[in-house]
Amino acid sequence: MTASTKLGARHSLEVIKPIHNGLLLDGGSLGEVLLPSREVEGQNLGPGDSVLVTLYSDGQGRPMASLRTPRVQHGQVASLKVVSTSKVGAFLDWGMPKDLLLPFAEQKGPIREGDWVLVMVTTDREGRLLASAQLDRFLDDTSDDYQQGDEVSLVAAHGTDLGYKVVVDNRCWGMIAKQELRAPLRPGQRVTGYVQRLRDDGKLSLSLNPPGALKSEGLSEQILAALEKAGGELPLGDKSSPEDIFATFRCSKNAFKQAIGGLYKERRIVIDKQSIRLTPPA
Repeated sequence: MTASTKLGARHSLEVIKPIHNGLLLDGGSLGEVLLPSREVEGQNLGPGDSVLVTLYSDGQGRPMASLRTPRVQHGQVASLKVVSTSKVGAFLDWGMPKDLLLPFAEQKGPIREGDWVLVMVTTDREGRLLASAQLDRFLDDTSDDYQQGDEVSLVAAHGTDLGYKVVVDNRCWGMIAKQELRAPLRPGQRVTGYVQRLRDDGKLSLSLNPPGALKSEGLSEQILAALEKAGGELPLGDKSSPEDIFATFRCSKNAFKQAIGGLYKERRIVIDKQSIRLTPPA
């Protein structure tokens, strides 16, 4: 067991010994950790065995272990439901035996039972596990760690006039432009995205459309099928608006132009400013 063991994360821990109320595990820097009896019923575990657990704190701040997989782990962002409030803050359901505290100081506004809040799981200076809605403290506005076309994990934050602000790989902020949205996002929704371009200011412009041949090939087939269904011609072309293109194919104008460009090179379609049509049979 290494000294990097931390609360709010999944670890494979070694069983030290059984006791009357469960199993004592080697928690490394956290010391001995109890895996309660209710968690190990039917499990054939003994000294020296390893078991994958999530570490959390009980009501007295003592580290505990659970076989459950939480909805979010330490250092990750997720939207969690408020199950209760108290004089110390709000408590969030993160899928563990003990709810996660969102202290008043870590909130961004009034919170009521039943609300959903976008938070980062972290610890305070004393090492106590908690949630924070002050995401700007944990996420950078810029990043130079990505290349155009990189696949990234996104958590939707909120809409803006420009599109949708998202959390990228639990590390930094990014933006999906309106024309890149295939469908409306909801706060907390997890989606796979792609780095569309690297801006001069270091901020990330993202897309939900995969880059390269796979994207174009799939969209090309959709376009051909739509042309067949429409009798060979569609009122969409190079000069069509992004909104009209998105309404028909749920893709960006750039993706549409790449796809029809490929079909044109293959001599499968003819492109006009405001329409495309199937190439007449030879």
